[in-house]
Amino acid sequence: MSNHAKGNEGWNDSLPLSLFDIPFAPLLICTLVMGMGETSHLIYADARDLMLKTLDFCFRKRYHSNQVLTVIALRNSIQVEVEDLRVTIRTVARQAGVSVATVSRVLNTPEQVGLDTKAKVQAVIRDLNFEPSAIARGLSAHHPDTLGLLVPGITDFFFNEIYQGIDLTAQHRGFRILLYTGQYDQERILKGFSFLHQHQVSGIIFMSKLVAQDYFPIIERVGVPVVLALTESTGERQLPAFKVDDLRATFDAVSYLVSRGHRCIGMISGPLDDLVAGKPRLDGYRRGLEHYGLPFSEDLVAYGEYRYDHGYTAMGKILAARPTTKVTAVLAADDEMAIGAMRRAFDEGLQVPQDISVMGYDNLPMANMAMPKLTTVAQPFADIGHAVVEHLVGLIEKPRQASTLGTVYLPHRIVERESVTTVNR
Repeated sequence: MSNHAKGNEGWNDSLPLSLFDIPFAPLLICTLVMGMGETSHLIYADARDLMLKTLDFCFRKRYHSNQVLTVIALRNSIQVEVEDLRVTIRTVARQAGVSVATVSRVLNTPEQVGLDTKAKVQAVIRDLNFEPSAIARGLSAHHPDTLGLLVPGITDFFFNEIYQGIDLTAQHRGFRILLYTGQYDQERILKGFSFLHQHQVSGIIFMSKLVAQDYFPIIERVGVPVVLALTESTGERQLPAFKVDDLRATFDAVSYLVSRGHRCIGMISGPLDDLVAGKPRLDGYRRGLEHYGLPFSEDLVAYGEYRYDHGYTAMGKILAARPTTKVTAVLAADDEMAIGAMRRAFDEGLQVPQDISVMGYDNLPMANMAMPKLTTVAQPFADIGHAVVEHLVGLIEKPRQASTLGTVYLPHRIVERESVTTVNR
């Protein structure tokens, strides 16, 4: 202990010098880097008891390092006062002599604040090194640099592919993305428009779900531009949309298989009530068969929900009819079902492509990982994401500019790998 404390009533010489090297008097003050914004009282017997009770008090109150705890010690009790060291918007307001609302306006809508007041508040912000919460600002203010992205779900493998194109282009144009997922629920998807409206985004990208007329009342209430990706709108009113021509793409897939000598071609289709991808791709398949004078049979078609296990099951149906149909190739409506189909063929003792060829749709990374590597129709997901953002930003920056109405089709292509072979005609 220091000499000025030695011998004074109530103190123990064995106390750690680093913790309590303070003079004794009727009033003692020591400061610990802790605290919680309150005043409390503790009763102590001696200095060691004071130390232990103070530390116990701190731990029980879960004080942390951005607060200051001041212990005011009397002869038989201590008073604990706490001050928060974090610089908040209230700290700035108090220091600048203005209201919290004024500081908020300086941060979010500075054009609404007088020059002198704004300069005073900004000077305090600089002096205190105040950094406003990004979350709080995002929830409370309009951000002209935020785009809403509304998707039915994020578990589809293609989501990451198109999101990369959306996010990279948005960053390049100085925008951020606020994502909302509808979890494949129609009511929740519609609520997503209201959610994004409440967060005052400047425009909305909507993905993968057909936009029917019942969407338009809420789209009108939102009052910001809406652009579609991988889908389109129906009815008299059209929204700008960017996707591939699914009917044409599956027609071209049939043409490719015919060019490899196949004359009996099966199809694992998406659901018929899926008007975005399921029905158009099946229609393209049927038109391809018709164009080349090839037979169509229900035994050659099975349906699935774009999942591996659905492709596996659907392939079982097609292979069961193989002794009659003599099918030599199967086109699947997406890569995931195509890989499931290849596994079913393997489990039934068939080799792909030696015994039966399989072709996918999408060109996801998994297509290149499959064994054999999957021949597929490639959708330009990144290009679609880029085009959607560019068009939406154009509508935001020039709101009076006429929007492109209807659907813009981006080019697809056939990616040849290992799952399709040439057969003798």
